[in-house]
Amino acid sequence: MKSTKHVVIITPGFPADENDFLTIPPLQEFLKSLKSSYPFLTITVIALQYPYHSKKYKWFGIQIVPMAGKNKSFNKPFLWYKTIYRVKKINKSNQVNVIHSLWLGECAMIGNILSKKFNCKHVCTLMGQDVKSSNKYLRLLKNKKITIVAISKNQADRFFNFTKKNVDAIIHWGIDDIPDSHCEREIDLLAVGSLIALKNYSLLIKLVEKIKPLNPDIKCFLAGTGPEELSLKKLSKEKGLEKNINFTGVLNRSELFKLMQRSKIFIHPSKFEGFGYVFAEALANGMQIVSFNVGYAQPHRKWFIAEDEEDFINVTLNLLSSKLDFSPVNLSPLNETVRRYASLYKIN
Repeated sequence: MKSTKHVVIITPGFPADENDFLTIPPLQEFLKSLKSSYPFLTITVIALQYPYHSKKYKWFGIQIVPMAGKNKSFNKPFLWYKTIYRVKKINKSNQVNVIHSLWLGECAMIGNILSKKFNCKHVCTLMGQDVKSSNKYLRLLKNKKITIVAISKNQADRFFNFTKKNVDAIIHWGIDDIPDSHCEREIDLLAVGSLIALKNYSLLIKLVEKIKPLNPDIKCFLAGTGPEELSLKKLSKEKGLEKNINFTGVLNRSELFKLMQRSKIFIHPSKFEGFGYVFAEALANGMQIVSFNVGYAQPHRKWFIAEDEEDFINVTLNLLSSKLDFSPVNLSPLNETVRRYASLYKIN
């Protein structure tokens, strides 16, 4: 399908190269699929803070323009001015038709200014904790031309509670179907994410502690790293769970998927998620999920939403004693994500 439009993506960070699997994985998957679906669409990515250099480069055929802000707060006004100037130059050589900013923050502010200058559409995707009453950038909502996209119903509801405004669309980050691997599921529990307080992984350790008297050989893996890593390892040792909980550190996407295909139940005790892309990855790899009502959590035959910690533990215990279905499920197909954004961009 031919489209000669030019979409500029403004994001705080972007992969430094094609091997960088950690930086905003759902955006990576979306842009690769968008480029494949609309090969005549021009996509330019403006990366405000990361990578920490200002040399333009290509990423799977897409032009990346890093501004090297390096998260230095004292330098922000200059960074904003430099970014606006840079995109105005880009517009002179190739007219910008759509600005798409990620997070309702400085990227949305810059997108707001540029969309007014270019008289073009501005789409802003809410990504997580930018949906809170203390966010000073909420004043941007006075611009009626901004199209606000939430990545889950929970996030859209939270946005309405703070602003009394409805989002314009709810679009899940999508994932491609993953063939059933038919691997042996010898790992009972798997958790994946940044080891930070918000993710609440102390509940995972409490859960394994409760299960061990019933199943001394309970096998659990925790993939990720972060500031809570040492304290979680210490707690695990204090509870005598060193042989039950395996801390893997950071895994690339291929390694993570192989681990998911060996695991039965995905445990996600996080107190908050904007979307939770790892949910989509776990389901696509055939796992059951136990979580709280965060991100795009939804009742499903393979997704169990706990009301509190006690319920979380009881649901997991019940699953471990049940016959489980490990067939892959895709609740957010990537082609649907691309189609929905293409509609907003008006490139269909």
